[in-house]
Amino acid sequence: MPSFTCIIIDDEKLARTKLFELLKMYPEWEVIGQASEFNEALELVETLRPDACFVDINIIGGSGIELVNRLHNRVDTQFVFSTAYSEHAITAFELNATDYLLKPFSQERFAQVLMKLESQLVKTVTAPQLHKKSILAVKSIGSVQFVDVKDLIWIKGAANYVELHFKDKMLLHRETLSKLEMKLDQQKFVRVHRSAMVNLESIDSLSSELGRLSLLHLSNGDEVKISTSHKTKLFECLGLDEH
Repeated sequence: MPSFTCIIIDDEKLARTKLFELLKMYPEWEVIGQASEFNEALELVETLRPDACFVDINIIGGSGIELVNRLHNRVDTQFVFSTAYSEHAITAFELNATDYLLKPFSQERFAQVLMKLESQLVKTVTAPQLHKKSILAVKSIGSVQFVDVKDLIWIKGAANYVELHFKDKMLLHRETLSKLEMKLDQQKFVRVHRSAMVNLESIDSLSSELGRLSLLHLSNGDEVKISTSHKTKLFECLGLDEH
């Protein structure tokens, strides 16, 4: 299942908590940051580059409209306004906002917004895939290096970067694990942990801890733990019985 990252920006703690609790009900979504103040929110979005951002109109030190106006051409993020003020809807859509969530909103309405976001995000990622090659442009500070995806052994998420592990080297790549996951062949690369994916062809063996198979041994000598929540899919891909 694809996973998506988001940031919540609202000057009211209660409103941020409500959105956070709602998003916890959807395992494919991960909240990677929260902010209440304009400059903090600006830096957070530019640094973490989430898939989506829920923004209130009222922000300490500025406004959500101003924030999105500053960001919408600088990051590949889908913006949803979550506010009690209906009069800003036209301006929001002029800024290409994905949706306008008017408070108070129902869980059903929130689910509709998430479905719309997911549809937009999948289109954004898969559209160029029609002509994609198995080459990944690894973006680090001041350089771009091209690597063959089939040589990737495993990937570790590290905030707004990922660690790309190969047989004899590790490269840092400026992209979230969730975004990279959607670009890779999910028949070959499988999430085994919230912060780790592995190339199935690079798995040498599995070993157990406390009587349960929970540790992967990879072809470059690295070991990666398997989380309970991702074990079922991994074992299905490997043709193993989870029990």
